[in-house]
Amino acid sequence: MDKFPKLETISFDTIEKVVKNCTDIKPNNFLTWSDFDIADEATFWSRGGTMYYMPDDCERGVFDKDTVDDMIADSQEVIK
Repeated sequence: MDKFPKLETISFDTIEKVVKNCTDIKPNNFLTWSDFDIADEATFWSRGGTMYYMPDDCERGVFDKDTVDDMIADSQEVIK
């Protein structure tokens, strides 16, 4: 038995993915208005005004201004 075990070889692609995941984290991890864009089609069909969505997480759906304000406030409460 060897005194020192063999080191596992890790592919560059795996290392690159791990580094990218670590560097994609936003500072403070809270939402701002820059995280939202106008949802043109939803805005067209809504009668209540402009609708917004998160380009980084489209599956969350669309939101009105008050909901976006609440989401931003809630995300900032978590870090306080």
